Amino acid sequence: MIDDKKMTQRGALKYMGASVAGMALASMGGLSCLTSCTENGKKRIVFYFTATGNSLYAARQFSETPLSIPQVMKENELVFEADEIGLVFPDYRAMAPEIVKRFLQKATLKAPYLFSIITYGHWDCNIVESWNKFALQHGVHFNYITTILMVDNWLPVFDMNEEMKIDKQENEQFRQAVTDVLKEKNHIPELSEEERKRCEEVLNRIPVLFPVNSEDIFEVKDNCIGCGVCTRVCPRKNYILSGNGVKHSGDCEYCLACIQNCPQKAIVLKNGEANPNARYQHPHISLNDIVRSNIQ
Repeated sequence: MIDDKKMTQRGALKYMGASVAGMALASMGGLSCLTSCTENGKKRIVFYFTATGNSLYAARQFSETPLSIPQVMKENELVFEADEIGLVFPDYRAMAPEIVKRFLQKATLKAPYLFSIITYGHWDCNIVESWNKFALQHGVHFNYITTILMVDNWLPVFDMNEEMKIDKQENEQFRQAVTDVLKEKNHIPELSEEERKRCEEVLNRIPVLFPVNSEDIFEVKDNCIGCGVCTRVCPRKNYILSGNGVKHSGDCEYCLACIQNCPQKAIVLKNGEANPNARYQHPHISLNDIVRSNIQ
């Protein structure tokens, strides 16, 4: 396990500025040096998408140098080759985030062993089945897919303060998943008909999250100090600093990185939150880590 020291949000602001974009590319090590070596000498590439740090923390369990999907997507050529290639991302309504789906559609992943690690916070429903189906439709055959239960950071429903009190036994789950991947285990869980039916019933009651315009769901309050964190953590570059404060517009990933990482809690959901005073960032991931991952 990699145990980073958490940087406070205000402390991280001191290190932000024009140099952050360069740091983001540097943190990828350049596209000429993508792979890391596993304990058994295999060459492995791990890609990830994160908003609160959960999936970055997960990705670091499988590679010391995981690659941010928003940063990799800036490249013209998306052809990657290794012994093992993994994708790590959060479950968004029983499917991958839009940016992860686009990456899978555009990238060419050449590896005899492909795996996905999907983080979720309450119920993983049929995320494995739907993701595997999507991948197969686009010619990608995963050997191994598993889910990791972590803090649920879906603000409309869950109170972050209460969620962080729950011991979800992350370490035990990661140990098993890391061992499975190291052994190149082939396993994709299947749902029973009863489980599939239950998932469909639940998902039919949850509105489709994408596409949505950020102006329709977010509001910037008067306590915004113009620090610019939102402009750096949004993977779609929907936020800008103007003479009249922070402005936002455009198709939204609905990752909530802007809300979760705002140091003033000045960005809120128009339709309300379970606890407007509670926010979440993985304790072993710094704000700077999230900036480097998502800055556009």
